[in-house]
Order: sequence, then C-alpha cells, then structure tokens
Amino acid sequence: MIGADDIADALGMFRPTPQQKAVIESPLEPALVVAGAGSGKTETMANRVLWLLANGHAKPGEILGLTFTRKAAGELAERIRHRIRQLAAAGLMPAAADGTAAYDEFDPPAVSTYNSFANAIFRDNAMLLGREGDGAVLGEASAWQLARSVVLSSGDERLPQLDKSVDSVTKAVLSLSHALSENVVDTGALDAMVEEFAAIAELPPGGRGAYAEVDGLAGAVGALPVLLGLAERYAQAKLARGFVEYSDQVTLALEIIRRVPKVAAEYRERYRVVLLDEYQDTSVVQTWLLSEMFAGHPVMAVGDPNQSIYGWRGASAANLEEYAAQFGGGRVLDFALSTSWRNGHDILSVANTLVEPLLPETRVHVEKLRAGPAASAVPVTVTVHETLAEEADAAALWLKARLADVTVDDDGVAHPPTAAMLFRARRTQAAFIEALRRHEVPFHVLGISGLMAEPEIADLVSALSVIGDPSAGSELVRLLAGSRWSIGVRDLKALERLAARLRDRDLAQQPLSDEVRQKLRDSVADGEGGSIVDALDFLATVKGEHGLFGTRELFTETGLERLADAGALFARLRSRAGLDLLDFVTLVEQELMLDIETAANDSRPPGRAGMEAFLDALSGYLAIDDTASLGGFLSWLREADWRDGLGPRPEDAEEGTVQILTIHGSKGLEWDVVVVPRMVEDELPGKTRDAKAWLGFGQLPYQFRGDAAELPDFEWRAAETRKDVIDRLAQFKADVTAHHEKEERRLAYVAVTRARHELLLTASFWAGQNKARRPSPYLRALVDAGVITPLPEESEHEEAPDGGAEDVFLWPLDPLGGRRARVERAASLVRAASVEADPESAGRWQTDIELLLEERRRRLARVDDTIVPSRVPASRFKDYVTDPQAVLAALRRPMPEKPYRATRLGTLFHEWVEDRYGMHGATEMLDAFDGELDTDTVPLEQDRLLELQATFERSPWATLSPIDVEREIHLPLADRVIICKLDAVYQLDDAADGTPRYQVVDWKTGKAPRDAQDLEDKQLQLALYRQAYAEWKGVDPQQIDAVFYFVADDAIIRPERLFDRKELERLWSDSRVVRG
Repeated sequence: MIGADDIADALGMFRPTPQQKAVIESPLEPALVVAGAGSGKTETMANRVLWLLANGHAKPGEILGLTFTRKAAGELAERIRHRIRQLAAAGLMPAAADGTAAYDEFDPPAVSTYNSFANAIFRDNAMLLGREGDGAVLGEASAWQLARSVVLSSGDERLPQLDKSVDSVTKAVLSLSHALSENVVDTGALDAMVEEFAAIAELPPGGRGAYAEVDGLAGAVGALPVLLGLAERYAQAKLARGFVEYSDQVTLALEIIRRVPKVAAEYRERYRVVLLDEYQDTSVVQTWLLSEMFAGHPVMAVGDPNQSIYGWRGASAANLEEYAAQFGGGRVLDFALSTSWRNGHDILSVANTLVEPLLPETRVHVEKLRAGPAASAVPVTVTVHETLAEEADAAALWLKARLADVTVDDDGVAHPPTAAMLFRARRTQAAFIEALRRHEVPFHVLGISGLMAEPEIADLVSALSVIGDPSAGSELVRLLAGSRWSIGVRDLKALERLAARLRDRDLAQQPLSDEVRQKLRDSVADGEGGSIVDALDFLATVKGEHGLFGTRELFTETGLERLADAGALFARLRSRAGLDLLDFVTLVEQELMLDIETAANDSRPPGRAGMEAFLDALSGYLAIDDTASLGGFLSWLREADWRDGLGPRPEDAEEGTVQILTIHGSKGLEWDVVVVPRMVEDELPGKTRDAKAWLGFGQLPYQFRGDAAELPDFEWRAAETRKDVIDRLAQFKADVTAHHEKEERRLAYVAVTRARHELLLTASFWAGQNKARRPSPYLRALVDAGVITPLPEESEHEEAPDGGAEDVFLWPLDPLGGRRARVERAASLVRAASVEADPESAGRWQTDIELLLEERRRRLARVDDTIVPSRVPASRFKDYVTDPQAVLAALRRPMPEKPYRATRLGTLFHEWVEDRYGMHGATEMLDAFDGELDTDTVPLEQDRLLELQATFERSPWATLSPIDVEREIHLPLADRVIICKLDAVYQLDDAADGTPRYQVVDWKTGKAPRDAQDLEDKQLQLALYRQAYAEWKGVDPQQIDAVFYFVADDAIIRPERLFDRKELERLWSDSRVVRG
C-alpha cells in the first residue's frame, strides 16, 4: 500500500498530521470527519483522493465530491485536478488495463455543489416525471416577480381579510413554497392540522383573563390555507413556464430516485467513493436525497457543528448527529481535525470559549481547536466605548494602522494585509462606513446591500420610490435635503404642515366635513393618507399667490422656489413612467444628474461600476417579464436587500481594502485582520425576530419540518383552556429563544475564526437608543475565562451623551464641505478660460450644444411631449386612437392597479382551452374584455367556469384543432410596435382556387359589444391580429377571417369589415397621441 506520507514525499508536500493521515487512509466505509474552522479539511479531502487513486481503490471519474457553494466547489476541483497531475507526474497513478495514460484529463473527479448535483439528476431523468429537463432556473429576482404576479392576479376573496400588503403576502408565499418543497410536505395533512389548530379559539378561558392572544394565534395559523393556495398556484405557474427553483431541484431529484430506484443504483455504480463537504450546511431534503442514494456506500462527510449557521433555510447542526443512522445503519468511522492552520493562539482561545457551552449538548464528539506551529501570538484586542461614533472611529483607526503594515515578498512586491468588518446586522453599518471614509481607509461593501449604500444608488432608489409610492416621505426628505435642492428644516416642516392640510380636503380642495374626515381616517392604515409627496405635487401645480391653506407664511421664499422646482421635476418624471422600466430608470438617473455627480466626485473611483451593477440587477429582474412594474421592482429590492446578507459571499479577499459584509456572508472566507463590531446585548447575540416562530404569518408548523425532533415543541394539543395555551406558549417562546441563542453563539464563533492574525472586538453603550446597552454576554464570558482583561460593564452616563455645544452643526450640510474653496477656484479658472477661448474653436461646438439643449428642452416639456411606450399592446390600441387624452393622463400619472383583480375567470378558461388542445403558448393570461370583468362584484365561482366550458363544447371550435395557440407577434405600425397575442388560429378549407384560408379567434369571457360604435371600436383589435398574422405567415390579409367569440353569451361576432394596414396607420397618425 502506498501511504499518505509516501505521496506527500513524492509530491514535495508537508507530511499530514496523525489526524489527517487517519482520514486520508481510512477504509472504504461510511465515515464522519468533524473538522474545526481552519483545520485544513479541503487539503485533507484532496489528499484522500490521491491516496484512493494511488492505491487503485477508484479511478478519477469514479469519485464524487459535493460542497455548498460554487466558490468552494471550484477551489476543491482545481486543487484535486492539480494534485492528480502531480501524482501522475510522480509515477504513482496506476496505469489503465489497456496500457493507456494513467490519468485521463477528460474524466476527472466530479465536483459540484449539492444543488447542481441534484439538478443533474433531475435534468437527466426529468422525463420520468413527465417534465422537461431543460427548464430555466429561477433566480431570486425572477422568483419574487413571478410570485408577486400570482398574488396580484389572485381572485381569492379571503386575501383582503389577511390585512397584509402585497409584498408581505409575496414574501410569505415564497417562504411557504420553499418550506413545502424542502420538507416534502403533505399539504392535505397541513390543511387538517390548521383546521385542528383553529379549535384553540373555542377553548374555555380557564382563568380571569380573556387571553386574546389565543385568537391572534388562531388567526395567524388560519392564514395558511390562503397562502397554501397561492403557493400551489405559484408552483403551477413555474410548471407551466418550465421554470424550477434551486429548492425544486433537490425535491424533484428525490422524487425521481423514490419513483425509480434504478436511478440511484446507477449513481452508486458510477461513483465508488463520495465526499460530502460542509455537511452541516445541508438542508433536510438534501440529506434525504443523499442518504437514500448512498446509504452504506463509501461516503465521507466533513463538517463542523459549531459552524451550522444556516438554520433559517433548513440546515441543522443535527445533520452531523444523524449521519451515522442515515448512512451507516447506526455505525460509521469517526475522525476529527482539530488543528487550526489559520488562526492565532488568542483567536482560538476566544473561539473555544464561545462554543464551550454548546459541547455538552452535541451528540458528536467535537474537540477544541489547537493552534498550528506557525500560529500568530498577537493578542486579541477588545475595546468598549461610550458612543457608537467613538466605537466606529476606533475601529477605523485600528484598521488604518493594520493596513499600513505592509509585507514584502521574495520578489520585492509589497502586500498590504487583507481585512474585513463583519456585522451581525447592518443597522449601524453606516456609522462605520462614514468613519472609514473620514479616516481615508479603503473599503468595499459586498453584495446588493453594499450597492444600495452607494450614495448615487441610494438617491436613485429614493427618487424611484417617490415617483412610484406617495408614502415615500423619508426618501423624499433625503432628496430634498441633499445637494440638489438643500431644503432646510423650516421648509420641510412647512411641507409637512401643508400635507396635513391637504389630508382634510377633497379633490376640489374644499374642506371635508368632520364626519367624512373621521371616516377617511378610519378607512386607512396608520401612515396612509396625504403625504409630503402629495404636498410637493400640489406645490408644483399651484399658481400665483395661492395661500396654501394658511401655510404660505411658514415657507421661506427660497425654499418655496426650490420645492416647486423639485415638484415639477418629479411630475415630469412621473409622466414618463409608462416607458420601459430600464429606459425609465436611466432617464431618472440623468434627470437627477447622478451620472454627472458620480463622474465629478473626486473622492470616489472613476467610472460607473455601481450604476452599471444596479442596472444589471434590474435587467435580471426584467428577465422573466420585460413589462414589470416599478412598484414590483422596488419591493424586490427591499426583499433582496434584507436577504442579501444571509448567504455566503463569492468574492475573494482584497489586499489593502476593508471588505464589509455580514457574518452569515463571511462563511468560508478568511482575512489577515478582522473587526467584529457591536458586541453588545441584543445585537450579538441578537434578539430573536419572533419568539412565536411557526406561529407567525406564513410559517410552516414545526411538526412538518424534517428536523422537527431538534426544534422546540409547542404542546398546544394538550391544552384544555385558553390560559393553558398561553402558559404553554410562554414555555415555547423561552425554548425558541434558547434555540436562537445557540445559533447566535455559532455565528460569533464563525466571525472570530475568520481572522488569521489579528482580531478586534468592539462595543459601545449608546447607539441611538434610550437605554445603555451593556457589552455582549460573550465578552463577559471571555473575561470570566481569563481570555481577555476586564471591561467596563456600565456606562459613565445615565442618559445618552448629547455631545455638548461643540456637536451643533448647520443643516442641510454644504454638499462641497471643505472642498468649496478649491471647487470655486477651479470653476473661476474654467470660466476665465472659456471667455478667453478661441471664437473659432468655440463655434465648432456651438451647433452641437444647441442641439443638445433643444433635445433636453423637448424631453423635459411637461404635457405635450409625454412619451408613449414604443411597444403598445393591441388590446390598448383602441384607447390610444379613441381617447388619447385619457391615455396621456394615465402615462403622466399612472395609478396603481387594484390588487387581487377579479380576472381569474378568464385566466382559468384560457388555461382550460390550452389544456384541452394540449397546446401552451407564450402567455397564460386572457385579458378581460375592456376591463368588464374588473369589478368588485364578479366572483370566481367554479360553476361559472363550468358554464363557460359547457358553452365552448357546443361551439363550432369544439371539434376543431388549432394550428396556433397564444401566438405572440410584434407588428411594426407607424413608429410603434404593436404587441399582438392571438388566442387561437385555425386553418379553414381552401378557397375554390386552392388558396389556403385561416381564421383568427379571440376568446372573450366578458360582455358582447353594446352597440355599433362599440363594435366599431373593438374591431380594431381583430384588424391588428389579422394584419399581424398575415405578415407573419406571409399571406394576403384577405385570406384570414377574424372573429370574436363571447363565450358567456355563446355569441360569434364577425365585424362587417376590418381596417387594413393603411387605415390602421392613418388612425394612429391622426390621433392626438404625441410620440416622444
């Protein structure tokens, strides 16, 4: 046998430690390796592969390696490939039986992520489930948009009763959908449990109180059937479009191997050895898939229960504890890697102390980490300050000093250290960023949260929010108080007073009666109603010496002028909200002159990297639907910003730059120096977001989780009274809090073990709250263990320090600050140079300048130049040519659509027709005819749908087969593109002369035309469809018959004549719609 030491010697590597050698040379049996942070598990796994190959236990292509992230998979694959080449070069690779090369570069070990492996199983075997295997994988943005569209198109009359926003419902639907998939939930059992749980509201009091919280619990859980219905519709929408999510990949792969066991047998035969990295991060459904495929097989799982920090997505530290039962029938080989090759001595003392309380409850043996022979001896630094500002300053200065400590390699190249600042939550991140900027410390905020923190992006998002949301008052204040308008406190307060006056007036600005005002207040939620956004719009419209309802004297003249200018700008931008979203966002950027500000800011790197990244994010969001709304995009941004810090980051460390990210995002990364700020109570460890856990809105009850045995148990079934429910709830909340604290402790462990050489832990008593927060109990535990010196436990102040008179400053701030003198001097030099410029040289630019100014003037003209979208739906063509002013008004000030519109009946009928013919087009929506189904009184009743189906079965088309369904054709017309979505096309009998004939049919579930004029207007849609199909098919329009079929009335309506292309173009050109 060739030993691990022999291989190391032949390849010129360090010999493995005894622990590593035991892992490398372990028998081909199920094995579990508990590998602490920085213990060299990747290197050990790579050397395990070499040992297997050198001793003929497997060929390269017979080894499967799985890990958690693409970054980790890439690093492991590259290391294994490199080492195999070295092994072959050293002559230690057994030759093939036919004498060919010992190592085939085209048959390397398979290394991928867990999800990619599951997707390969699904893709290769999708037909076994009756599905297509080449469907697109939905990213988070596309999934959010699709789920939101499902919510908005729902006709479930129970939805408004939930009293939740569209975004809240969308988030709950996605969360529940993923939970159902990742835990393979029986939805029938879930419905039954919800019905059973509702009985707690009927229990007797059992005490003196009303115990109203019981009703709240029943209501929250009672929302699940509504959300479950939406989750099922979301799943149907994905299936209809051929989409899958990452969570679906594993569930579908599991379904395949359960239905067809030979698939798993083929994989076991293909891969003789399996390596599972970061096993503690696998979800329940991933462990089910792998154990059902490879139980009893030579599988080696490597993980660390102390780094299990992704419980929010279904991962559990118990995965390692259940490994023996799932893979080895109760017995597996156990190994440990406990020497850290990354962390310094004191850093490891901190890490071991943090997780020591977890060890007694862990069912797998976890050894304390030991330092390697070359470990740093630099002490851990801990500082506690009075205020957040002092804490941020201290952290910035500490990092600045460390980044200045440059090392020089053998080639004479200087290398500053890598550094990171790791946050438990981003709430106080801005203060630390400002301190880094003030002390000129290079930094990089990772992820979309970092992107949103960029000033130009924050301004852009604020502007988009003001345009799309009348309640975006905070965003408006940011812009008004910024460098563009510099509105002061007095004028902002006056604007709010004006908004208050407008709330009590009707559309004609007449005072409302007391009774109406009270009813209005009762009908809206807190914070709704008139806002400063509405007040700003009002200022942009008033003329002359309007008294502003008694508030005019509250404004300064300068402030009033600037506010009117801001209002006019937002009104102009709002008038263009009908543009394609990508074009509109670009327009907003330009009109706010953010592109110019970014280019002119000498304190920031040149280029548009931040803006381009933002536009890339928008493009990704639009990938699923290029007609997405501004409101939908903004809601996704809020959700993405929240979720961004929860997953591991793919970026590598940057020398000389402080990377800013969350602790969750730091998993798998390492830096020379690390700062962990805000080590205070309620921040690290953080408070649980909701101690009610699964009793909150849209949460899957724990009993349906695959790891239910490891989660707190709410014993509600044993309760006999409402008081009993509340008592048991109190114990459940305590158990949830204790469970949460364990994950917080593991988070702290992950944070400190990211540092190779130096670690700074900081805290401060005051960070904007009314009561001082003590240093984290984790810091106090370090003091008690003698790892760090004693720290102050109480603030020197009973109240938040106000800083004294020296902290008083003028607001709004001068946007140029200390640069004003330099900038004004530079500007005067430019003006002087311009005056002295050669007239001939200046003349060459004059024409271009005038053209650009004229272009800008036309673009900013308010009413007559309203831009009509370049793509016009055929169903809206009638509105453009018959009522152009209404269309222009809608484009200038788009009104939000009502949620949950009752158009579901048409959608259901359309889907039924497609299913009946077995043909599915590019879209599933059937537009309700002129909005006639868009009323509050149209129920989505099953019998209505059955009536429509029965009527259709009696129609002439019941026995015919269409040649096209849902065909989308883009018809160029005049200066626009008309989007024609044809419901169905049939081929008729040929004409007498043999010419082929066709029929275009447009299904309508609304009411038939009321009179001749109504029909005249509506025939325009059919005329467009006929023209579009004729040009697409390459036939004469006269060969095409076009009809409406109003199914509810069983009425076939064929207009006496349809306009031809010239007439359609004339109608468009003669309309008063101004093209921009």
